[in-house]
Amino acid sequence: MIRLILSFKESAKEFKSINALATTGLLIALRTVLAVFLSFQITDTLRISVSFLANVIIGALYGPVVGFVSGAVGDLVQFVIKPTGAFFPGWTLSAALSGLVFGVFFYKRFPKKPLDIKYIILCIAAITVETIFVNILLGTFWCTVMYGKGFGFYLTSRFTKNIIQLPINVFLTYVILVLIRKVKKSGE
Repeated sequence: MIRLILSFKESAKEFKSINALATTGLLIALRTVLAVFLSFQITDTLRISVSFLANVIIGALYGPVVGFVSGAVGDLVQFVIKPTGAFFPGWTLSAALSGLVFGVFFYKRFPKKPLDIKYIILCIAAITVETIFVNILLGTFWCTVMYGKGFGFYLTSRFTKNIIQLPINVFLTYVILVLIRKVKKSGE
């Protein structure tokens, strides 16, 4: 618990770093590019995207506070550049919460070696928490509020899509954090 509180304090201090702000800005831009050009809208309520990886990187590098803020900013930038339907602040909150979750789980934590079993378990936990609470439950609630059909109507399709995508997202998260670790090591 103390580690969690300290990570929030340290993360808030990251806003004072020009390097952190510049890198976060570039990663928000990357998130936007990935969301606009590498996402597939299946239905009004379902989209497949890898843009979450930018939020994972921000959370790992700069923590939960920066992750939360950049998640919200990234969602707003994405909406301005490529709106899909009416603006709804619930989706912005979900994006912010995703950044928060990634920051809580990954802040200043990177795999120690290319195949780090403990870190793979950490990735499974982080992506599962984010998938279940943010994407499935909260996302289904936002669909219910926006489109007026029952929670169960959206839950089935959102649950199926997210559970299928879960192992893919875990794999992508692990690979990207191994790569970020290598980049950080070469820069030191």
